[in-house]
Amino acid sequence: MTPARVTRFATLSLGVLYVAAGAAEIVRAATSTGDGGVILPGTLVAGGALVLTGLALTPPQPHVGRGLVCVGSLLGILATAGTVVVPVLAVAVVVLTLRETVSA
Repeated sequence: MTPARVTRFATLSLGVLYVAAGAAEIVRAATSTGDGGVILPGTLVAGGALVLTGLALTPPQPHVGRGLVCVGSLLGILATAGTVVVPVLAVAVVVLTLRETVSA
């Protein structure tokens, strides 16, 4: 697997994970009787949307696409800071994306 494919796969995985986790948290907050907020799930959905949009924009507009991927990855870290694996994946995506930018 080439480094570009690894970056693309990791970015796609992170974007889908953010959107799915954010949607699940929004549904849980809507159906539970507790005091569930939508700020953190909203940042997950927004971060995932930015990551996926940046991934789609990378071939025609590389600098804009890679910037959106980095911003979306960092935005999702705010909501997933309590876990270990997801922030590590997000940081890896940012590093891979920036490395690809430097080598291009």
